[in-house]
Amino acid sequence: MERLKLYLTIFFLLSGLTAPIQAWAIQKPVPTYQSHLNNLQKYAKNVGVKVVALPSGQTVWQYQSEVPLVPASLVKVLTSYTALKQLGPFHHFDTGVWALHKPRNGIVQGDIWIKSEGDFYLVGEKLWSLANDLRKTGIHSVQGGVYIDNCFFEPESEQICLDGKCGRSYNPIISGTAVDFNTINFVVLPGDRIGSPVQVEWFPPGDYPQVISNATTAARAAKTRLKLGSQGVTSAGHEKFQLTGKIPIQSNRSYRYQFNVHDPASFAGYSFRKAFEQAGIKFGKNTVKSSQVPPGAIKLLTFESAPLGDLLFGLNRYSNNFMAEMLLRALGGLVVSPPGTLTKGVTVIQQTLSELGIPAQQVVLDSGSGLSRNCRVSPKAFCRVLTSAYNDFSLAPEFLSSMAMNAREGTLRKRMRRSLAIVRGKTGTLKNVCGFAGYVHYPGQQVYAVVVLLNNVQNLWEAKKSMFEFVEQVPIISRK
Repeated sequence: MERLKLYLTIFFLLSGLTAPIQAWAIQKPVPTYQSHLNNLQKYAKNVGVKVVALPSGQTVWQYQSEVPLVPASLVKVLTSYTALKQLGPFHHFDTGVWALHKPRNGIVQGDIWIKSEGDFYLVGEKLWSLANDLRKTGIHSVQGGVYIDNCFFEPESEQICLDGKCGRSYNPIISGTAVDFNTINFVVLPGDRIGSPVQVEWFPPGDYPQVISNATTAARAAKTRLKLGSQGVTSAGHEKFQLTGKIPIQSNRSYRYQFNVHDPASFAGYSFRKAFEQAGIKFGKNTVKSSQVPPGAIKLLTFESAPLGDLLFGLNRYSNNFMAEMLLRALGGLVVSPPGTLTKGVTVIQQTLSELGIPAQQVVLDSGSGLSRNCRVSPKAFCRVLTSAYNDFSLAPEFLSSMAMNAREGTLRKRMRRSLAIVRGKTGTLKNVCGFAGYVHYPGQQVYAVVVLLNNVQNLWEAKKSMFEFVEQVPIISRK
């Protein structure tokens, strides 16, 4: 066959006929749904696909669309949709500051308590805003200490642990009153001369970490050898970190480390205390502990989060596991009853999906983020949610804008860069699992909701490549 092609090519060249060669050179197999399915099945033993036209929701093509498969982070689509449906895009999560007595002349007699209803974006600058709001009420002194109330969730703190790898940063620690995703970030820099100690900074600031450092500054040509690790929590609620090794002087880079904290309540307490002190509020005691707000306490301040619709961009666009698990438990506490639990949150999602007519057997959940191999969701269930969200103007703008966009931002920023297609969606990846759920269209043409679930993946890189090729070409195939 190859020899025949060569003879024909020579014939056309000798005859001066170039058009057939050009046509032959550019001719490519016309993609079809079946050809894409065949390609996906090269890399995954279990494949589920569904494509629907919007806004009608009419099925364009499907394969095993009612078979529940492991969805990985696509579960976040269900969590965020349910939150928007049940709470609304303008819901605010409250964090309260409490005391047993009203302030007198700017002085709080005794201790203060801080309790949040699961605000999952209570980050450093928000602590600063809360502290300054409290200072603006006239309070300048607290005679006691700081207590953190985590009882809006049950258990009050919880470690998510996928595949037994609890120490990995993607396995978050959840608590009702959580600061900075319950993570602490360190920056290590060289000292000012050879042999001097290295510089260590952390964020958010506060007395939570106790850093024991034997690391030194080495000559410029030396190799960097740094090791930073947690040594556990002390009885006073400080977490010890050991730093060893060396770093070259005048290094042109900093070295950054992130850890999930082992004691969320103490971490929040020391972080809040530092923010209060920076705002000009002094404390009479060094006490930082975990304790529920006592009966009869008076609320000194209510601090509101940004609207839910604004917060979801981090959850979906960047697939934040901490935010999703916090939101799941907050749903349970706010929609069912406090305290919020995993079971209550899952119940809220299942009831919401049931109202869309999704059969219970097509959605099995034990996670809000997808950090589980027990979750099972069908492509049809995801498409029903995507269609409902697209057609519901009360939440569609916030839901769609929370998604990643190809070649622009989020988990799709490096995908489909040269494509004319506009894709807004959520990706999901675990070992041997990958998936996509979202929207795709060419400007001025039909919009499609597309869901692809791949399980028992043999080659993750090739499977993802094939999956995104399919997503990108859906509008082209469907027009034929």
